[in-house]
Amino acid sequence: MADKKKIQAPRGLKDVLPDEQKYWFWLEKNFYNIFEAAGFERIIIPTFESTDLFKRSVGEFTDIVSKEMYTFKDKSGNSLTLRPEGTAGVVRAYIEHGMHVLTKPIKLFYWGPMFRYDRPQAGRFREFWQFGLEVLDDDTPLGDALLIQSLYKYYVKIGLKDVVIKINSLGTVKSRVKMMSSLTKFLTKHKKDICADCKQRIKHNPLRILDCKQSQCKNITQEASMVLIDNLDEVSKNRFTKVLEYLDEMQVNYELTPSLVRGLDYYTHTVFEVVAGNKKLSIGGGGRYDDLVEQLGGPATPCIGYAGGIERTIDALKQQEVIIPEMAKADIFVVQLGTRAKDKAMQVANDLEAIGLRIAGFMGQGSIQAQLKMASKLNVPFVIIVGDQEVRDKSVILRDMTDRSQDIVLDRNMIKMIAKKLEEKSIKIT
Repeated sequence: MADKKKIQAPRGLKDVLPDEQKYWFWLEKNFYNIFEAAGFERIIIPTFESTDLFKRSVGEFTDIVSKEMYTFKDKSGNSLTLRPEGTAGVVRAYIEHGMHVLTKPIKLFYWGPMFRYDRPQAGRFREFWQFGLEVLDDDTPLGDALLIQSLYKYYVKIGLKDVVIKINSLGTVKSRVKMMSSLTKFLTKHKKDICADCKQRIKHNPLRILDCKQSQCKNITQEASMVLIDNLDEVSKNRFTKVLEYLDEMQVNYELTPSLVRGLDYYTHTVFEVVAGNKKLSIGGGGRYDDLVEQLGGPATPCIGYAGGIERTIDALKQQEVIIPEMAKADIFVVQLGTRAKDKAMQVANDLEAIGLRIAGFMGQGSIQAQLKMASKLNVPFVIIVGDQEVRDKSVILRDMTDRSQDIVLDRNMIKMIAKKLEEKSIKIT
């Protein structure tokens, strides 16, 4: 009999197993809490879009478009691409649905997988998850600072240490013409010192050289970045100064980084990257894209956005040994002891489910110690114990799994008492 080849996940993809879920839950829970409170609303965009959308927005000569996109043709011959990033799809939706008539600024968020044919490495996968924030129709320096402040609060809230915002300005599209001309002249003089890819970038998009990860190119990027600063116009300089002044007032920890350009062509003015820990692990980045909406056929709309890597953030939490709360898989665990208690235990579970609680239990399978051990493993806040004695007394035992205290509660008072106990622990009944 021929050996059956074991099927594995394709290279660059990973499974997120149950023991990893607490990190994902922790990031998502705090993300929703902080950014919904900051006025952001959720948008769900398609997993794939027209290939032309990314060529026109991200930039045809960026590494993302030229090397990393998953592109295919459907049965009608249309060229489609799995989304490599989220901003282009959000802007397309903004234009398509006439969202410019909504109250301004329009603040949107998304959470989901992105796809790039990249070299797999620590924290970098070919299917990777991002959360994104987009603030549309806001051209103020304060808008930049408020978005960055919200992000800074989020990363501190989830427990990351040494969070720093690397920040720079790319100026206006008009000022960039002068910047690009000066940068091209500088890089042409150093053409022999840069990698083969960057030699091609000089012709098509010299700004991308500052984003190159090759060591031979990094040696000259610091000097090249000063060319950009020297050619930044006064309007851009003044605007950037105001952004930094706001961040100072907000006590956001930032670091001026003249070589920071990000890997997308649509950025203007403020660009930034979030790093954390002693190793300065990059966990996300963003910037202002004032011309992208108009470039894709919409009305002139100044915008700023950010995309954060979920896997990279989890790696940072692990590196810093941040203690993440265990997930509560249920609100109440029902322990049943004795044959007479089985019917009552099932009724108790039904009554509690009817008011919106998540119930777990194994209905008498094992000793009380074994059932309590399982309840502890599930990280439930409370246990209800139902035995033959409780059947006779028309009561239950309510056990707090945090301090191990117990109360005998009459059946008629059970739901009221449980609601009170859950409220004390800030657990909402859904």
